[in-house]
Amino acid sequence: MVRRLVLTAGLLVGCFSCFMLVTRADSAQSTASAAPPFKPVASVHSLMEGQGAYFKQISEALANPAAKRRAEDIFQGAEMLAELANVNTYNSEKEDYRRFAGRLRDTSLELAAEAKKKKDAGEDKMRSLHQKLEATCKACHDVYQ
Repeated sequence: MVRRLVLTAGLLVGCFSCFMLVTRADSAQSTASAAPPFKPVASVHSLMEGQGAYFKQISEALANPAAKRRAEDIFQGAEMLAELANVNTYNSEKEDYRRFAGRLRDTSLELAAEAKKKKDAGEDKMRSLHQKLEATCKACHDVYQ
């Protein structure tokens, strides 16, 4: 009887020890894999310069319908503009600033999707989205530049 009691107690201690090891491993793994909060490393000025460069790339490609890599240039420029605008949403706590950056990101992604269609891309749709991008930039700059 005493022997059974000792074996049962040993078994319970062993189970408890295993449980503690698994719990520690899970919490260590979740802590190690948690990404730090996103923080832009570029200044707002640098991001704006980059956004300007990609906007220019898009504008030049739209102005040259016969260009060989036109769709790719519009697609890549719009995708990069979207990413820079996405980063820019983290550069201010002001809600309207974030809204401007989010609108620029979303419109750029629409333009990238349209350009990805290549030959089937809607010329009028791309020009309209380009104008929307320009209007968003101007509206933001009227407040923050």
